[in-house]
Amino acid sequence: MTSLGVDARRSAWHSSAALPDPVVAVLSRKGEGPPFFLPPARPASLARRVLATVALLLVGLTTTACLVFGTRSTQQLRQPVPARAAYVAQDGHVYVVPLAGGDARRVSQIAGQVAGETTAGWEAPTGRWPTWSPDGARVAFVRLLVGPGDTLLVAQLWRVAHDGTDPRKVWEATDQEPIYLAWSPDGASIAMLVQGAGDGFDLLVIDTTGSQPPRAVAKGSPFYFAWSADSKALLLHVGDSAARGASKPELGVLRLGPPDEYRSLGIVPGSFRAPGWSADGRKIAFVADGPDGIPAVSLVSPEGGDITRVATATGQIAFALTPDGSRLAWSSRSEADRLAYDGLEVVSADGKRRARVTDERVMAFFWSPDATRIAYVTIDQGGSRFGWNVADAEGHNPKRLSTFTPTTDQIRLLAFFDQYAISHGAWSPDGTALAYAVGQPGDPRVFGAAGPGTVQTVPADGSERAKNLIGGNFVALPVPAP
Repeated sequence: MTSLGVDARRSAWHSSAALPDPVVAVLSRKGEGPPFFLPPARPASLARRVLATVALLLVGLTTTACLVFGTRSTQQLRQPVPARAAYVAQDGHVYVVPLAGGDARRVSQIAGQVAGETTAGWEAPTGRWPTWSPDGARVAFVRLLVGPGDTLLVAQLWRVAHDGTDPRKVWEATDQEPIYLAWSPDGASIAMLVQGAGDGFDLLVIDTTGSQPPRAVAKGSPFYFAWSADSKALLLHVGDSAARGASKPELGVLRLGPPDEYRSLGIVPGSFRAPGWSADGRKIAFVADGPDGIPAVSLVSPEGGDITRVATATGQIAFALTPDGSRLAWSSRSEADRLAYDGLEVVSADGKRRARVTDERVMAFFWSPDATRIAYVTIDQGGSRFGWNVADAEGHNPKRLSTFTPTTDQIRLLAFFDQYAISHGAWSPDGTALAYAVGQPGDPRVFGAAGPGTVQTVPADGSERAKNLIGGNFVALPVPAP
């Protein structure tokens, strides 16, 4: 049994240069919606423990991407991914509902459902983090069991079919807590970051059938990773030169074995979080200083060669590469508002064509599944009104779809969109709609509404107004494999 130190976790959190100041202010407010849903009736000590776990999630943010080393056959056809949403309801459990509407089904019930699986202590409705397999057939979620004094007894990872059948426990530990998880594109594995009693994060690779034991493949802090499209490798971005106690910055590729083989790309990463890799495996996107010392968003072959610098900027940069590697959307962190970015640009992979999508403050942006459009979230000057917008792939013809006040959990997704765009995307699999969680407007100084939320959908073409789907504070959609 473990009781992880709150003070040590908070120290690690606040030392991260990747964490915007307004997010620190929001998440440090006790009792205000840790990303693992916590009902207000639960003990405050548990809330503090889970909030500390959230802190480490934000320090070690991760992402997954559609990557390959070789070109995938164009003859490989995929079945359409069903349009379903997994959401966390007010009871703290995970449900699945069709995006078109209909009956919701609870999928996270375990006690009494699985032979031989007993509940030690009480089940904390806090660590769910529902995450879809790329084909939309299965959902993975976390289960935390605590005892007297809110001491963690065991953390578990379960995967279940979309209708709640065939629940299987694929991982558990008494001395580690999950921070982030992402399915491999083929659905055979889950890569999961965990935090133990020490510093740093361990990256585990977990067989989703449960037939092979989980294994630790890497360690570091902060830690960002991306799956290859053939599911045989992980692109790792570890460390931060500006953060105290962080690992040495490095960008490299881990080929999964056995034996596992790591190869550094010989690139010193700049100030960014999630790397990118095109689905054909020919382009890796990153930020690094150029020969003149100026940071640049850059592309290079994973085998090395000439680096193409497509945009220069200062401060922390966020970007999103299209699966085909033809375009890249990017922006740099605003100095006036650390929760936002200064506008949004789209640039071609050769750097020759650039378009300014908007000059508004932008919090997040997401490519559509077919990469023909980009959705982005803008924030007004008061920080109380958020807007969903869509433009075409060239950055032209922007259209405002809706305004909304996000829940606290939705705020966290938006604040670190470059991670969640791949594992918890905003687009429906067919690209016709966006889904997100909204709350009631509150204090404009608080970025995100606490309390009960509602899952909304809005057509991406702007043909209809947003509509309420079902009550929920956090929503996850399947992200189809490339």
